[in-house]
Amino acid sequence: MRLLWLAVVIVCTRTLAAQTVRGQLVDSISRTPLHGAFLTLLDAEGLERGRAITDAAGQFVLQAPAAGTYRLRSKRIGFRPFVSAPLVLGMGETTTYNAAIDPIPVPLKEVVVAGEQQCDVAAGASMAVLWEEIREALAAVAWTSRGSGYWYELSLFEREVTTGGRRAGPDSVWQQVGYHQVPFRSAPALELMVNGYVVVEDDMWNYRAPDAEVLLSDIFLRTHCFETRAEKGLVGLAFTPARGRNLPDVKGTLWVDRDNAELRYLEFTYTRIPERLNAPRAGGRVEFMRVPNGAWIVRDWVIRMPVARVVSGAYNTAAPRVVGYREAGGSAVQIKTQGGTVVYSAEPTATAESAAAVVAVPAVVAAPAPAPAPAPVSAAPAAAVLAAPAEGRKPMRDFQQLLREEFAGSMATDAYGLVQEFRPSWLHSRGPSEVELRVYVDGFLLGGLQSLHSIPKLEVERLRRLSGPEAAQHYGQGHSSGVIEVWTRRNE
Repeated sequence: MRLLWLAVVIVCTRTLAAQTVRGQLVDSISRTPLHGAFLTLLDAEGLERGRAITDAAGQFVLQAPAAGTYRLRSKRIGFRPFVSAPLVLGMGETTTYNAAIDPIPVPLKEVVVAGEQQCDVAAGASMAVLWEEIREALAAVAWTSRGSGYWYELSLFEREVTTGGRRAGPDSVWQQVGYHQVPFRSAPALELMVNGYVVVEDDMWNYRAPDAEVLLSDIFLRTHCFETRAEKGLVGLAFTPARGRNLPDVKGTLWVDRDNAELRYLEFTYTRIPERLNAPRAGGRVEFMRVPNGAWIVRDWVIRMPVARVVSGAYNTAAPRVVGYREAGGSAVQIKTQGGTVVYSAEPTATAESAAAVVAVPAVVAAPAPAPAPAPVSAAPAAAVLAAPAEGRKPMRDFQQLLREEFAGSMATDAYGLVQEFRPSWLHSRGPSEVELRVYVDGFLLGGLQSLHSIPKLEVERLRRLSGPEAAQHYGQGHSSGVIEVWTRRNE
């Protein structure tokens, strides 16, 4: 691990009740702040004692529960894992620790080799690299669930479908709003190991789905084997129950974007369902999303449970047979911080029919039971619709947008240079001077105007300028000076 600069300053502040580590992380190459990096504070035994995520300035604050020796572990997608040298914290002391973190030079798609199989997730080379990226996101999801939470507006549903996936009755849909630490929570990993993922109680079959805490647990890693997979645009870490597991369990895949290494979704099915029930469609899907401040959340979830009926067979035998499925889940319609900043908002134009395929999963659900409903989702705000000009007529320049065709020959090196050359008026605030114009990339907050310098020209597909009211409609309050949207080639 190459560390270009490091500063440790101990300041005795006996008035503080806790031992504190504060500091900043930066990119070792560009020297820009490393925002959204997930940090854990480890004690001398390697046990986790605190968690934090760096802010837009790359800064963090961690508090230790007692005086002692600790290490900082940092992980951010696209950067190498980092573990600090031991830090000795005295009672009531504050330690300032700054570090430069190396970016990963090789893209994930060139590191992961599909087909690698291990029952130790860290044993294989490419599997270990993939697991590092997944663990960072799952740990951040788990951290969010333990914190004070976000304000959610959720659309929850239940539905019944046939064995072929057609709806068998009306959907039941309802809204739920308020602060939630996490939209769904699983049973503890130890309980799942002992009792299994399908538990029969009072003629009801309770189906359980693994959450981030379970997937990160040593118990889950110890009771499952792993394999790397690849699909168009994605790489996956597949898991199956280890040999000797005879209880109902889950198998599935955690899928990661092969270009930016971000965790996309978990899909899973149930194995060894009681009474040898044949239900290949039983399972679920959980979609993850990184919000602008670097935290990770569950955006959508769905669980599909078989509905069985005892059917008589030959020689007076009777056995349960799947006659349909019950689906239950939900989607985030809007998510806000405690300060009221909108970090996610689903497109209002999404319909129930279009959302039926993108839903989500409560941790424990009993089957058989009522019906469900849809849940619209779209991570990014709607892009502008571009109409083709009439044949033979030169298209009019849209001064609220800047398309690749217009700047293809520019000598600019980054998005800021493109705006400065072709749309200089965008660089002037049109709202209150104390409210900074913000930049969003592919629907996610990047930072202020200067953050345009961090986007290479070659990645830019188009840019768009939103006025204060337009920005508020898409991204919520706090954007009165407007927004510059950058849509990259990755998003096309």
